[in-house]
Amino acid sequence: MIIMQQNITELQKNQFFDDGYIILKDFFSHEDLQKIETAFIRMYAIQASKILEYRKKLHKGINFLEYSTVDDLIKILELLEEKDKEALYQVQKILSQSYFVKEFSLNQKLINIASQLLNCPKEIVLFDDLGLLINRPNTKRLLYKWHTEVSFYPKRQNFLNAYLPMFFDKNLENGHMIMGKGSHKLTDVPFIEYQGYDVDSIGKKNYFVQYEVPSSIAEKFEKIPAITKRGDLVLFERNLIHTSTPNTTNQYSFASVCRIWEPTQDLTLSGEFRVKPYNNDFGRPGIDKIPKS
Repeated sequence: MIIMQQNITELQKNQFFDDGYIILKDFFSHEDLQKIETAFIRMYAIQASKILEYRKKLHKGINFLEYSTVDDLIKILELLEEKDKEALYQVQKILSQSYFVKEFSLNQKLINIASQLLNCPKEIVLFDDLGLLINRPNTKRLLYKWHTEVSFYPKRQNFLNAYLPMFFDKNLENGHMIMGKGSHKLTDVPFIEYQGYDVDSIGKKNYFVQYEVPSSIAEKFEKIPAITKRGDLVLFERNLIHTSTPNTTNQYSFASVCRIWEPTQDLTLSGEFRVKPYNNDFGRPGIDKIPKS
């Protein structure tokens, strides 16, 4: 369901719980997005500038405040991609501390809508785990299989996921998200735990950890591509099944994601949003239950 206005009516709120998601068109202004995008660029520039061999290759040297374009970001990502992927991941851990990124969590429209969808006072709406999803052209390493966010954050009982394209629009070719409409109504969704993307990348250090929902479950639901423009916002339910798709173009694409939550329903006293009870499992892509005859 696509919503043009920025206030959620009771009917639209009910629709969110029926479908598991809403798309808010033109939610963020160009100025708001530019602040967040610039914060991302400069944090990556700082990270690359710490490494001597890259410092010499950066066209603007250590003057990280001069880095402000997506081309700057792409050059930095390409520098770090070959040998220093871990340095890329560490940036994600500090992004949420940026002043401009913190402004994201002060957006009153977003707080009001989250309060409605979480059914809680706006005074206790919290933001966490804001980061940048990078869709490098023709790269599987940065992709997620079908999953739910609740598998990654099992102790957090009442949260939303926010997804918004950055720098460029999201289209069918450049690596978008697909959602399983209505799949959030499933309870106790099983998953396969492994690191990698396919059998060729099993156990590789710099691939994502997957909590993959078996394809026999995901295929039951209507697939909704999150084709969105820069400025649009997708909010989706914690248990909604979704996946990322490969970027088949020759141009990077990006999306920012975060969790919006309230803590009253959590069965933990931990202040770490990612707190989880899991241990390492032995898994691989393609595992599924054997149908009963």
